[in-house]
Amino acid sequence: MIKMFTAFTEEIDDVETAVAEVLDQLDLDGRLLSSSVGILHCSCEFDESDVIKTLCGRLPFDTVGCTSMSVQVRGMKSQLALTVTVLTSDDVRFVSGVSSPISDDLNEPVTELYERVAGSVPEKLALIMTFIPFMKNIGEDEFIEKINELSGRQIPAFGTVSISGEESLDRVYTIHNGEFHVTSLVLLGLIGDVDPMFFRATVPEDKILKQKAMVTGVSKNILKTVNNMPTLKYLESIGLAKDGNMEGLESMPFVIKLSDGSLLTRAIIGTTPDDGLILCGALPVGSTLAIAAMDHDDVTATTEEKLREAIEKSAGRNMIMYSCVARSWILGAKMTAEHDKVEECMGDSVPYHFVYSGGEIFPAFLEDGSISNQLQNYTMIVCVL
Repeated sequence: MIKMFTAFTEEIDDVETAVAEVLDQLDLDGRLLSSSVGILHCSCEFDESDVIKTLCGRLPFDTVGCTSMSVQVRGMKSQLALTVTVLTSDDVRFVSGVSSPISDDLNEPVTELYERVAGSVPEKLALIMTFIPFMKNIGEDEFIEKINELSGRQIPAFGTVSISGEESLDRVYTIHNGEFHVTSLVLLGLIGDVDPMFFRATVPEDKILKQKAMVTGVSKNILKTVNNMPTLKYLESIGLAKDGNMEGLESMPFVIKLSDGSLLTRAIIGTTPDDGLILCGALPVGSTLAIAAMDHDDVTATTEEKLREAIEKSAGRNMIMYSCVARSWILGAKMTAEHDKVEECMGDSVPYHFVYSGGEIFPAFLEDGSISNQLQNYTMIVCVL
């Protein structure tokens, strides 16, 4: 069994006040079991303060996490807050680590980190929680595919990609034991009596257009051609773009069906000079592409539906949630609407945290018994522990 409790502060400048607020809420005396870990999320504004370093120095366990554009725990939702989620257990062990800085090749740093975390205990990891750096030269998919390879596709992974509320995305960090990292992967391994449940709220089936197409040309996260046409030209041919203008496409997820039957969702973040599209994640040639349209009501309705299901099935267990920042883009001026829906659904039912994400890492359990951990967009994911 895993127990979970949370704390928060919006104090950035006064270090002692911020640390005292968090420690008072956590009230650790007598609450910690034999193994514990802290999951920390915060605004990038905390990089100018000593709050996180000081706080982590006073916590008697490792801390993992990353920056976000918005965070929520019971009693608080904010774009400028720090949240701490403590997991503690007598029959689950928590082992964490951070990789060396990654430049152009992630193979060696990720392999070394994975082997250090997985090799620190004799048992097989039951769950991997990932906190992936936002990097412009390496796709988040590459981190996940490396973890799939190293785990033999037998261990589920759940987690998030670091993000911030700043348009430049210059201050986006992963966090380990109070230190901010720009290009380092952070992993948390759970070992022992772990029985996670996973839930995913994504694009409603009835919002996926019936017209399907074939992905015919890609370069990592750049969708170059569809049905052997430059991607923007294809979108023009079906009436979804005009004269190379992608206005409105940010609320149109691409739904990708892979050869193994699993589904990916991808957000559009830009165009290329040769009429390709830059996506928040890679996709393979030969996969089937469909386009969907989501609006404000779709975001809140899918969140509510999945949380109601998770609450019903979880029997009072803890919940960790990440939601794609693209979902908040769809909400527009009502960007707190998904926060509000989470607060409405969760109430005082179970401990939880809800954090906006630059990409959602979620396991697909395939018919052959293997696990395909994948990067998703436009998705709200839940892990019940």
